[in-house]
Amino acid sequence: MNAKLILLELHFHKYVLYKNTTIVFLFTYFLALLIPFLIGQLKLSILSDVLLVSIISSSVISVVIIFLNEFNYHLNKIQEELKII
Repeated sequence: MNAKLILLELHFHKYVLYKNTTIVFLFTYFLALLIPFLIGQLKLSILSDVLLVSIISSSVISVVIIFLNEFNYHLNKIQEELKII
């Protein structure tokens, strides 16, 4: 029973690390999008640039949100198992 508790805590910390890394990645991605607009490399008046950035960004953000939901699911599941022990 003690070994199971230790393993659950290790898995919990692993998913917390995954979640935090994903949030940092998302924040970095938003900063990487903001910088070209601020320095003028990407212009909002050029439709092809905006469309390409929008498609890529929506794909990346969708995948990140899916991962965050999956990590939250695992974290909640582990917390429920820890309450039982």
